[in-house]
Amino acid sequence: NPLLESGEQLVRVLIVKMSEDGECFDAASAEDVTASVNNDGVLYGDVPPGRYRVFLFIRTRHGGEEHTKDYLNPLNPKAVKAYLDEVYESHYLHFSEHFGKTLAGFFSDEPRFGSAESYSATLGKMPMVLPFSDELLEHLGNAFDGDFSNMLPCLWYDGGKNTALAKSTYMDVVSRLYAENYTQQIGDWCRAHQVKLIGHLVEDNGAHARLGYGAGHFFRAIHGQDWSGVDAVLLQLLPGYTSGKYPSPFGMHDSEFFYWGLTKLASSAGHLDPKKQGTTFCEAFGAYGWQEGLKLMKWLTDHFCVRGVNHFVPHAFSAKDFPDPDCPPHFYAHGNNPQWRYFKTWTNYTNRICHLLSDGRHIAPAAIVYHAEAEWTGGAYDPFEKTVKALMQRQLDCDIVPVDCLLDNNQATTLAGKLYINEESYQTIIVPYAECLPEKFLEKLNDFTRQGIRIIFMRDLPLRGVINGNGILARLRDNPLVTILEYAKLSEQLLEWDIFDIRATTIENDLQYYHYSRQEEDIYFFVNGSIFTTIDTQVLFRQANRPIGYNPMDNSIYKPSFKQLSDETAIDIYLEPYESTFIIFSEKHAEILTTLPGAHPKKDMHSCLEIKGPWQITIATAKEFPDFKKVPEITDLGNISNLERLPTFSGTIRYETEFEWCAISGDDWISLDLGEVYETAAISLNGKQVGVCIAPPYRVKITSFLNTGINYLRIDVTNTLAKQLGNNRFDCSIVHEPSGLLGPVKILTATV
Repeated sequence: NPLLESGEQLVRVLIVKMSEDGECFDAASAEDVTASVNNDGVLYGDVPPGRYRVFLFIRTRHGGEEHTKDYLNPLNPKAVKAYLDEVYESHYLHFSEHFGKTLAGFFSDEPRFGSAESYSATLGKMPMVLPFSDELLEHLGNAFDGDFSNMLPCLWYDGGKNTALAKSTYMDVVSRLYAENYTQQIGDWCRAHQVKLIGHLVEDNGAHARLGYGAGHFFRAIHGQDWSGVDAVLLQLLPGYTSGKYPSPFGMHDSEFFYWGLTKLASSAGHLDPKKQGTTFCEAFGAYGWQEGLKLMKWLTDHFCVRGVNHFVPHAFSAKDFPDPDCPPHFYAHGNNPQWRYFKTWTNYTNRICHLLSDGRHIAPAAIVYHAEAEWTGGAYDPFEKTVKALMQRQLDCDIVPVDCLLDNNQATTLAGKLYINEESYQTIIVPYAECLPEKFLEKLNDFTRQGIRIIFMRDLPLRGVINGNGILARLRDNPLVTILEYAKLSEQLLEWDIFDIRATTIENDLQYYHYSRQEEDIYFFVNGSIFTTIDTQVLFRQANRPIGYNPMDNSIYKPSFKQLSDETAIDIYLEPYESTFIIFSEKHAEILTTLPGAHPKKDMHSCLEIKGPWQITIATAKEFPDFKKVPEITDLGNISNLERLPTFSGTIRYETEFEWCAISGDDWISLDLGEVYETAAISLNGKQVGVCIAPPYRVKITSFLNTGINYLRIDVTNTLAKQLGNNRFDCSIVHEPSGLLGPVKILTATV
């Protein structure tokens, strides 16, 4: 057949009547003429008057993503079983005694349909081959309640009123088959062999609800796994990139999705699925370039954890010879990474946070509907992250909940005006704007209102259902518990309805929090998401117990400044850029509260002495450390990476000086503030290690280290390998920071 390449098969030939302008067709008019094609590929038959189009549907292995063209077909259970026999069973044959012990599980990295090399592989909006299998047409027919063959053209072109139904049916079926035949089958094998299935999909730029790089439906595809998972690499998450799109060497990045949506998507699956037991892991830190040091890693850690991540898989090691150009940074880098000696500061910090945010229950007031079905219909829609952003900027937390959960009476239950899924409870359901939604789901929302649950539609109700929906849409519009809101009004309305967990008394767009209940404790994790602006506000908690504060960076507890009101506790929250803190309520801590030191008196500190030197400045690379050498280019504080200094130096710059200190009566909190530092600082005073700062504020308490009289100060500032190895596509796409101690270096004092 001249129409087919080697190995291809003709599945269907349809003739369809087109509109006069050729823009759309009536799918109901489609006629199957496959039997009229002879072995030479010639179609015989009479064509009625009018404009018609002939559609040929060919089964092929060509036209998809080149990288995955030889991968197994995830819709085919036999293909997945063969993969299990070849790979998983072979591992079990050799290492069965280690399963569930040394070997915790199998990591599945970015499985997908591979039908297009694109994040934007949406039906009807991008020409592409579509996933197919021997049984697919039968499955589609069962879901469609009839022969689906005539609906096939609607998957690529506008077939009029049938288009939304055809697209929705196809995406519903293939995403379910993917989940059942691929993830669930592999996950069941793992659990039967006492190990876990761990991994993540390709979620980037909204691909989680699409074909191509996606698996059609995030929650279905990841349900078979034992942990929820996500990755963030390739400069996808950066401080300050909270809206719009920006270019990178790896394509355009959707900031709103990566900043507000990505991690909430994964942690929501961890919360909703009992099998996952609240566990969400993140593969992170790789493919950011050598300019990513501990400072950015600390910011990324906070970003993930305050959205529900409690396990990390660092994408940042390489056994190849240094320097390996593949996806830097590499943490150890065969001893060449100058910051490696300080990595324990970051790992200790991260482990403390993850420990406190594990083995408990997340608490949030709102459920946001996952938008997959809205996108599948082909109509206009808002992605879920738009609603997440509107909530999080006002300290209103949420989970993303798929329609499947809401339709399942065994998963979603109601009691006293609240929605319950697994151990989560919600006071309201928020539906991102969608032009078209399934009638069955709209009917379910109406049912929820009978249980006293408020339903919020963003911007407007849908214009139609997948089939019709006029009746249920009219009932929703007249329902007093259904509200339509603009995004700018959402948070104010929830606060007015008393649907909130905490309240900040000032507008703080960068204040992010996560409420976790664990071992009879209510744990609140607070993060300043800004790297420029200080947060200074008062937060009201619905808690009666007295609070304690916990600083996970220095592993210290403190007594926060608070007032107990009639039904709330008001606590002062002061977070400088890059800072985080925990506020913990528990009866068992009440007895120690009176013995705790007060919070760091940051706002009350005043400059007492500026240390101006003279400074003795020496340098050492990672391999040379601790053998330092003097260089004439550096004579004072400032950026050592200037062209006239050492623009290609990566390593540690040591600053040494002496200063005189006269004790001041009454100042019992004394800090050393280094000002601007790039980027890791290790401080010693009078020969004793005071502390290590991996991110701002570069300030350490030195009260017990100071001597009256002459004091010897040493500051080791370590930059990243970007100055030495920054000529790569990862590092060339982002502004590089200075290197060294810029200062000013001051001693600050306060009375507490």
